[in-house]
Amino acid sequence: MPEIDRTPMSRVVVSDAAAPFIARGGRLFSKQVLESDPGIEDGEEVLVVDRKNKPLGIVQIYH
Repeated sequence: MPEIDRTPMSRVVVSDAAAPFIARGGRLFSKQVLESDPGIEDGEEVLVVDRKNKPLGIVQIYH
């Protein structure tokens, strides 16, 4: 049986205006971020959620 990675993914919360665009695969810009988990590294994949914590997608962060 394959091993499952259970490491929690960092989370980024985006504005209501950005949520539909991110959900359709649009780019995430820093002005759209309302809050984020501490310690996100350059190149890390993060879970993007709306203000109600609904998952919108996974993006790779570049500073």
